[in-house]
Amino acid sequence: MYQSAIFVYCYSTNTTAMVLQSYYRLEAWVEGLPRLKYAIAIGVASFFGVFAGSLFFQGLTTVHAVMMGVTTVIIYYAFDPR
Repeated sequence: MYQSAIFVYCYSTNTTAMVLQSYYRLEAWVEGLPRLKYAIAIGVASFFGVFAGSLFFQGLTTVHAVMMGVTTVIIYYAFDPR
């Protein structure tokens, strides 16, 4: 019984460390992108997020997802929030 608890704890700790390491690597890569590529990356992520939400809730359409992605690219390029 205790072995399984220790295994689950070690497994979750390794998984957490792996996820955090991947997140920090992705964050460092994104922060190093030029202004336009950064805006496009955030816009694409926004598009996929809204599109996934529209599939899940069935309330929005693909047009809404595209417009959200385009708007996000324009706003992030114009104001460069980094």
